[in-house]
Amino acid sequence: MNQRKLKRMFFVLTLILLVGVTVTGCMSRPGDDAVQSAPTADYMPQGATAQPGATQAANRFDWTRNAAQIEARLAQISEISEARVVVTGNTALVGVKFNQAYQGEMTERIREMVAAEIMAADPEITTVAVTADEDDVEDVYEISDRTLAGREMDTLKEDINEIVRNATTLR
Repeated sequence: MNQRKLKRMFFVLTLILLVGVTVTGCMSRPGDDAVQSAPTADYMPQGATAQPGATQAANRFDWTRNAAQIEARLAQISEISEARVVVTGNTALVGVKFNQAYQGEMTERIREMVAAEIMAADPEITTVAVTADEDDVEDVYEISDRTLAGREMDTLKEDINEIVRNATTLR
């Protein structure tokens, strides 16, 4: 074979491998689409352990300035169109809005993906409460807006904790 045919064959094989890896990564596992009865949940990913003080405070993620980065990552999850994150202490409250094309409810897979993004950004987060309930999501957006407007987080802790403890948020 000449050099040109070898290059062409290598290119084709590389494309086939790339498509195969992409398709394999997009495949769902059995049970991924299981719908939970409650639209929201308080969640810690399987295998995650809370380790307070494991990360130095100097390395803690600055949620006030950088939450938009994580919210943009959450919006890349296929079912989610928008998300807002507010953090108090070691608890993150996430309000998500689903894409119009997604007709399902909150699933364990979505919870795991959201919690993984939050905990990867800030390892000191030990609890991630995720809500898709319209009223709670609206409240999360309002709290986020007030935080961005400079309201002290201490004054917002009660509002956040109320949503986290809400009967629709906890399982």
